[in-house]
Amino acid sequence: MMTQTQVGAITTPDASLASVKETDIFRGVLPRNTNILFLVDQLTELGGGERALFQLARELTENGIAVFVITFRDYPNPEAFQLFNAITILPFSSCFSARAFRVAWQLYRYIRRHNVNLVQTFFESADTFGSLVAWLSGVSCIISSRRDMGFLRSAKHRFAYRAMSRIYSRVICVSEKVEQWHRREDHLRKGQALTIYNGTDLRRYADKSQSDNFRRKHSIPLDVPIIVTIANVNPWKGIDIFIECAAVVHHIYPAAVFVVAGEWTDILLVQTLHERATQLGIADSVYFLGRVEDIPALLLTSRVFVLLSRSEGFPNVVIEAMAAGLPVVATAVGGTPEAVDNGVTGFLVENEDSAGAATHINRLLADPDLRCRVGNSGRQRVQERFSIQQMVRKHVEVYDAILRNRR
Repeated sequence: MMTQTQVGAITTPDASLASVKETDIFRGVLPRNTNILFLVDQLTELGGGERALFQLARELTENGIAVFVITFRDYPNPEAFQLFNAITILPFSSCFSARAFRVAWQLYRYIRRHNVNLVQTFFESADTFGSLVAWLSGVSCIISSRRDMGFLRSAKHRFAYRAMSRIYSRVICVSEKVEQWHRREDHLRKGQALTIYNGTDLRRYADKSQSDNFRRKHSIPLDVPIIVTIANVNPWKGIDIFIECAAVVHHIYPAAVFVVAGEWTDILLVQTLHERATQLGIADSVYFLGRVEDIPALLLTSRVFVLLSRSEGFPNVVIEAMAAGLPVVATAVGGTPEAVDNGVTGFLVENEDSAGAATHINRLLADPDLRCRVGNSGRQRVQERFSIQQMVRKHVEVYDAILRNRR
């Protein structure tokens, strides 16, 4: 059965047009009968891709465009309903199951009933199963969003992406590195793929008044420097490298504390990380906070942001740290170097290089002027290239071009 969960009044195209807020992003662009459906695999864990989806959906809805969100997995994170007002759940576990055929019929009816004329997909099941159903439902404007370089793809995914490449009107990639990879691996035609960077809202990082409250809430002393990483705990996020790096920094700055914020998606790995921190003698200096609601408060009370991932598409959290005025130390993987200008807005290290990362952190802790200069450069870079307004505007330009070509 189709399940719709409502948190607000926007459930139909007509209702979503009841409160129209005109901005320069939309004036004269996109016809009023534009109805957009976002298909996403899961909302149980809210990573960068899911949060970018909701940012885009909110901005479109607030400007009078009808937007719908469907997820293919049960039990979305409660926070998802705070980020967007209505989510429809059509759960299935396998694209080849009897349940998937029922979902396909429900999705077909949903698209036809709501006069959806543009579908944007996020992640594997939505990109393949969802796009095929949308195409069979008569939607000619289908956009696939690519957030990484396929490190979780199976053989069936590789085949499906190549076989279905002609269905996509556009393939929007989160970084130039990701775009290059998908053009090559998925045999995309010339001009089909383009890069639109994630955006963040600088206004969220202007108020430092809650910094002390954040420390008190999590029992972090008020007078110690925080080195923070924010990532769901899984093997490719490099939290183990962060722990090794922390031990080196701790030797020089024993008062510093190291914060790991993010969903505990791999409990066994969390236990391993705790054990390693104990072995290195830094257990009392490492805080595993789990999921943190107030990311801006955490960033604004920290000294240095670190992300030592083994693989990335384009990490939202890096530009969030830069928006908060934090210097960034990160691995030069995926699209991260497209955000972090080495030596200007932060410092890049090679994969697995915990010692190199520690060297940069120690230097930043020792030199407040350097820390301030790099942090200010990062915030300026976000304002110039990675604002939420730019992200939304570029998506709208793509939507408008595709829809005009179909009229």
